Amino acid sequence: MPARINHNVHLKQIQRNLSVHHADAARQIEHLSSGLRVSRPSDDPASLAQADGIRSELRSLSEGRRNIQQTFSLLQVADGSLNEIAAMVNRMQALAIQAGSSVSSGEDRINLNSEFAVLRLEIDRIAGATTYNGKNLLTGFKSELNSASAAIERTDITGVSRDRTTGAEPGVYTFDDEQGLDLEITLGNGVVSQTVSLQGPLSGSGVPPEGHVVVDFDLLGIQVTLSGRDAVGGGGGAYDDGDLAGHTILVDGTDKLTFQVGPAGTSNDVAEISMSDMRATGTTLNLADVSLLTIGDAQTALSFIQQAQAEVVGDRNRIASFQNRLEMSIETSGAVMEGMIAAEQNIREADFAKLVTQMTRSQILAQVATSISMDADTDIDRILTLLQ
Repeated sequence: MPARINHNVHLKQIQRNLSVHHADAARQIEHLSSGLRVSRPSDDPASLAQADGIRSELRSLSEGRRNIQQTFSLLQVADGSLNEIAAMVNRMQALAIQAGSSVSSGEDRINLNSEFAVLRLEIDRIAGATTYNGKNLLTGFKSELNSASAAIERTDITGVSRDRTTGAEPGVYTFDDEQGLDLEITLGNGVVSQTVSLQGPLSGSGVPPEGHVVVDFDLLGIQVTLSGRDAVGGGGGAYDDGDLAGHTILVDGTDKLTFQVGPAGTSNDVAEISMSDMRATGTTLNLADVSLLTIGDAQTALSFIQQAQAEVVGDRNRIASFQNRLEMSIETSGAVMEGMIAAEQNIREADFAKLVTQMTRSQILAQVATSISMDADTDIDRILTLLQ
C-alpha cells in the first residue's frame, strides 16, 4: 500500500465516525434528560403530529368533563328548589282536603285560603330566585337575541354594533326614533315600551371618541351598544335622530338549557334539558286562580293541585335522568381519556432501557475510535523513517 503525506484517509475515517458517535450519544442524552422519544419535529414528524392531535383531543375531553361537573352543580340547585316547591304543593293539597270538608267553617276556609295564597307567593318567589351564574332556571324560558335582527344586520345605517338580552320576553321589539333634536329612543314590543334619553352620552351629533354608548332598556331586559354609522378603528361614528326608526330586534324564547360536553358541535357532544315554568302562577302549575273559600272551590282545587304535583315530579325525574346520563358520560370520558393518554405515552415518551443501551454503544464506539486514532499515523512514521 503506497505511503502518502498530503492525505491520511484512515484518520479522516476515524474523525468522521467519531463525530457520528458523539452526535448519537448527544441525541440519546437529550432524549434521556427530557424523557421523550419525540422532543422535536425532526425526531419523528409523523409521530409528533399524531401525538399533538391526541393531546388536543384530550384537552377537549378534559374541558367537557369540567362542563359536566359544573352542570351537576346547576342541576342540584334546580332540584333543591324543586324539592321545596314539591313540599309546598303537598301542603297545598293538605289545605284543600281540609277545606273541602264540612267540618271546616267559613272562617276556617278563609284562614286556609290565606295560607294557600302565601304558599303560592312563596313558590313564585323560589322559582324566580333559583338562579345559577345569573341564569334563572325555573321561570320556563331563556331569551336569546336572533342574529337576523334588522338593527344588527343594517349596522351601517343604525350604528348598532351589539345588542344583548338580560331576560327580555320573547317577541319583536321595534325602535321608535323620530327625527329631531330630542335625542330620545323608544323601544317596545306592542305591550310595554321604554324611552331612554341620549342627551348626556352622545357627543354632539355622534358617538364619543371612546367608540360606543350602551343604551340600557332595563325595563325590557335589552341592552343596545351604539357605535354610530361608519365607526372605524374603535372610534365613534355618526348618529342622527331617526337612524333607528322602524328597525327591529328579535328575541327568541327557548325552554332548554344547552351544555357542551365534547369537542364538537354534533348531537353527540351537546346535551340539552328542558326546564318548565315552576311558578305557581305560571302555565305549568296553573294555580293562579285556585282558591279554598268554598267546598266546591276546594274540591276543584284538588284536581289542579294533583296536576301541579305531576308536573313537579316530572321535572324532578327529568333532571334525575339527565344527571344519570351525565354520570355515564363522565365514566365514558374517563375511560376514553385513559386510553388516549396511554396512546400518547407510547408515541411520545422514551424507552429508557433502549436509550441507555444505545448511548452506551455510542460512547464505547467513540472511545474505541479515539484509542485507535494513534495507529492511523503509521504512514507518517514510515515516511519519516525513510527520510532519516
